[in-house]
Amino acid sequence: MVCLFLADIDGCLSAPYEAYDLDGFKWLAEAGRRAETDPLYPRIGICSGRSYAYVEAVAQALDLRGPALFESGGGRFDLQTASIRWSPLLTDEVEQALHSVRDYFHRDLLPGSGFSFDYGKRAQVGVVGTDQKEIARRAVEVDRFVSAHYPDLIVHPTHVSIDVLPRALTKRVAVETVAEQEGLDISEVAFIGDTQGDIEALETVGFSFAPQNATEATKAAVQVVTEGAVLDGVLEAYAWCVRHNESVAESA
Repeated sequence: MVCLFLADIDGCLSAPYEAYDLDGFKWLAEAGRRAETDPLYPRIGICSGRSYAYVEAVAQALDLRGPALFESGGGRFDLQTASIRWSPLLTDEVEQALHSVRDYFHRDLLPGSGFSFDYGKRAQVGVVGTDQKEIARRAVEVDRFVSAHYPDLIVHPTHVSIDVLPRALTKRVAVETVAEQEGLDISEVAFIGDTQGDIEALETVGFSFAPQNATEATKAAVQVVTEGAVLDGVLEAYAWCVRHNESVAESA
């Protein structure tokens, strides 16, 4: 059975910096409420690299009953109790390294660029922008700097951002940790993601999905590529999980 369905935000629940599909959000919220009493419907959660405040807002929009993992699992937010838990892997040493990368961004990366600093993060450091060529070019520079000075950190670029995060706080660790916290085997967890930073987690869970807009490398790593893009793909993947659970229940 699929007991927990986790979705990334950017590229999955919504396209970055575009209007939300409120009808789709309503459908997903209703499914999440049903999941609290119907075991055929997996509980719904979020696993995103976005900061706490943004993930909280999306959780509220979805009336989320399941866990909301932000900053790639650096923290966990639960809407029902309005509580935040930071990962114990976010040590003082890790935070000091991230502070140094933050200084590098402000000193060497941001001036004269088209980037904006991604404020509000603690467990990772990032910049956002809309010029995909600039992101790809500067991501190489960031990776060179981080590799030379902070081997315990890793660079995860997307088409709208460059993020630096601890190797110990990736989405793979996040899905493994939340499965343990929820009393589940990792084989009972589903995840849908669309970029490089999702691949390790997708290869770890029992059920992996990518929307049609995902990168080719991400599509190659999953069990199911949906016909729909962005939120349509998430809804399609969730419906697949419900059908799978119905099939398992019928054969039991």
